[in-house]
Order: sequence, then structure tokens, then C-alpha cells
Amino acid sequence: MNKSNHTVRKFCYDDETGETVTYNVNEETGEPLLDAISPPIYRQVGNATDAEPKEKYMKFPRGYMSKTKKFQSLKANIIAGSNQISHRLLLIPTLMIFPSLFCVLLMILEVYLHVRCHKKNKMLNDPNLYYRSPFHVVTSTFCGVCRDCDTASKIGQLQDQRRNRYDYFRGIAI
Repeated sequence: MNKSNHTVRKFCYDDETGETVTYNVNEETGEPLLDAISPPIYRQVGNATDAEPKEKYMKFPRGYMSKTKKFQSLKANIIAGSNQISHRLLLIPTLMIFPSLFCVLLMILEVYLHVRCHKKNKMLNDPNLYYRSPFHVVTSTFCGVCRDCDTASKIGQLQDQRRNRYDYFRGIAI
């Protein structure tokens, strides 16, 4: 029999790209046919009368609700981003406990040790070994290299999750 007689065309929404993807499904087994994946369908642009107005930047609404304290704090949190806790607050108890000169020397020593740890970690061949300075938790929030490394690891974890999901769906069809 002809292969086209036993296939049905299905639609799927790709979460990652937002495209509508079509694929063929075997009528008898219900499994997707991976070798016959069609290209994504794009929205066709109509004439000028059918065109939607261009999107404008979303502004915060005006009125009574926008003047309330809860709305203002929510607006400030959105603008400030997700990191609302300043890690500089951890230095305040240190200033209270230690004398000023000792605290300054301690911070200079910590910055020096942090930079040395970065240099030492670059020269390491063993990926399981990693040097950290004593106050790494505090100094890593201000260090650009540490922040880039943390962001890269978070992105890597997200990509691993996506890859595992893709491998799972690919394994279902086999």
C-alpha cells in the first residue's frame, strides 16, 4: 500500500521557538514519523487592510490602583529585578564587630585571595578540584567572573533539561 494512505498530519506548538510544527502520524500505531517532519508553518502576511496595528511598549496603568503602596512596591520590584537582597548587608555586622582598620585589611586580603583563587583555578587540570577564598559567598556576588560562571552553569542546566526532554520524546517514537 501507499505510505501516504496510512499517515495523518498533526500540528504541534514548539515551546522553544514559538513555531507551529506539523508532522505525520501513522494511523495504525499513532506514532509520529520522524523522517517526514515538515517545515514549520509561518503566519502569512495579508494585505494592508488586514494588518494589525504595531505593538506599543506596555506602560503601567494609570488610576487609583497605580497609586497604592502595594502597586508601587510591585512596580519597584519589577524594575529592580529578581535580586532584591543586597549582599552588602552582610558587611554591616562585620563592621560592628571588628575595628575599622582590621576590617579594611580583612577586605583587602579577601579581594587578594579571591583574585589568586581565580588565577589558580585557571591553571588546574583536574575539573573536580576548585579553590575558593574564605568569604567566597560575599565576594562572588561582586565578582564579574564568578557571576558569569554562575550564569553559564544555570544556562547549561536549562539546556540539559531541554536536551533530556527532546531525547525523551525522540525515544518514544522508536
